[in-house]
Amino acid sequence: MSNSELLNKAEQLANEIRQGPAESRLSLRPKFEHLLSDLRGEGISVPRRLQQLDAELTEEAAERQFDNMPV
Repeated sequence: MSNSELLNKAEQLANEIRQGPAESRLSLRPKFEHLLSDLRGEGISVPRRLQQLDAELTEEAAERQFDNMPV
């Protein structure tokens, strides 16, 4: 897969994550993280908007983990 194809795939997945319901956002997180890792591995600079989405998903996952803790 070429660099531009890899970046396009990451952008498409990011759009799917942004537009999808909250439940599916976190289910797509592993695939998104893998794509970002592949981009970095190829030496491609990850755009800021993709980095921000990754940070948002990480925060959502942490919040969900604490939401399920018994009090």
